[in-house]
Amino acid sequence: MSSGNDRERHLELLLGRRVHDTEGRAVGRIEEFHAEKEGDHYVVAAVDLGPGALLERLAVRHLGISWSGPHGYRARWDQIDFEDADKLTLTCPLGALERLGPPEARQRTR
Repeated sequence: MSSGNDRERHLELLLGRRVHDTEGRAVGRIEEFHAEKEGDHYVVAAVDLGPGALLERLAVRHLGISWSGPHGYRARWDQIDFEDADKLTLTCPLGALERLGPPEARQRTR
């Protein structure tokens, strides 16, 4: 998955991969990456997971389509262990992730 550098990853291979919590339960699929410029290059700072993240990526939320179930999560890059591409796992409790969804849901979970 990496290209010689421990910090480099092929994002196209990670998109759509399922992420599990520390107890092995599925949290959601990777739907979107957020990058920040660092010097002359960009680094991934966060990853959006779950159905709400998919709606955001496809921009259908702006068409009035909403999801009544769990909205999804935003994980910092360091909150996911990417070493085993076949089983991506959180490095923190699920409650430490930012919740995605309507403004009233955008808070840390409990």
